[in-house]
Amino acid sequence: MTSFVPAREPALSSSPFEKTAPQSWKVPEIMATLGPTLEKPEDLARAIDAGVRWVRLPCGYRQRPHLDNARVARAAGAESGRPLQLLMDLPSSRPRTGTMEELKLSVGDKVVFWDPEADLEGPHKNGSMPVPLPGLRELLSKLAPQHRMWFCDGRLNFMVDELQDDGLVSAHLLEGTIPLKSSNSLFLPDSSSGFSAITPPDRELLGAFAAAGIVPDWVALSLIATPEDVVESRAAIREIFGKDVRMMAKFETVAAFERREAIIAVADGTMVARGDLGLAVGYAELPGVQDELVAATRRAGKPVVVATQILETYAATGIPQRAELSDLSLIARQRADVIMLGKETVFSPRPLDCIRLAREVLTRETRRFEQAYGT
Repeated sequence: MTSFVPAREPALSSSPFEKTAPQSWKVPEIMATLGPTLEKPEDLARAIDAGVRWVRLPCGYRQRPHLDNARVARAAGAESGRPLQLLMDLPSSRPRTGTMEELKLSVGDKVVFWDPEADLEGPHKNGSMPVPLPGLRELLSKLAPQHRMWFCDGRLNFMVDELQDDGLVSAHLLEGTIPLKSSNSLFLPDSSSGFSAITPPDRELLGAFAAAGIVPDWVALSLIATPEDVVESRAAIREIFGKDVRMMAKFETVAAFERREAIIAVADGTMVARGDLGLAVGYAELPGVQDELVAATRRAGKPVVVATQILETYAATGIPQRAELSDLSLIARQRADVIMLGKETVFSPRPLDCIRLAREVLTRETRRFEQAYGT
């Protein structure tokens, strides 16, 4: 297990922007998510050369070869002489769409969500398009007509029309233009959370890692709401591996943000997971919430990761949005320890370009702030 020492902030500092706050400046490190465009050993070796120091396994995508990818990451880090921080990102019990053909919808189109774990055959169309959602049965008590169901970081917004007696959920598309696909995760902005941090498939995957002798450096916990979620997950993972593994609390809910100090106290590090967090707190509130979470984690002397949509436009087009560059500058100024690249390194024609650009901007901006604010 490799060590990671975050930059510390003096206890008396109340803001990462204060001139007297920094004692040292550290360029934020880069976490790459492993996916189809960054799984081969040679590609990962180039990513390390470009600046990657962390790798994330998105365990919500059950079909991906996470154990094989972990082996590749360990080997690539050892060969480069720059061991990588290996993070297993557990998805919680929040459902994701099952295996399905890409579904292109227009506003007003009707769909019917069904649980393939409870009904193997699935519903007939009857004018609505069926969408498999494993685990839906367990959510029925949390849903009601007029509740919203968000997918793809809120870019697809459905409204529940009816909860049928047979466990089906009828809904229509309120807004969104992108297709609904397999493995799109669900967010329920109008419902209680109540998600389990570790699920039976998670335990199975963690057990496979333990049997193979591969212990992650970090386990990230999704959609937590209380410090007890972290404490209980730590105990469960200790039982699986026979040793402690560092816990990273992902902030994605209002409940978690409201109890941030208590959660940070029992976690080993945090992730500002801006996708779901932005939906939960509202987009206008997100910048201030990010600022507070980074500052609170740094005051505790623990590493903090800022994640989601950092360079997605650049990944898709090759032309960085000016807002993306400003975002990187803000992250450096807040003195986060790590940025997490998601789609930029998973389904991207230019993962290495994203890593290099992020590294260049973060380095330049950190040095600029170091000169401006002193050491």
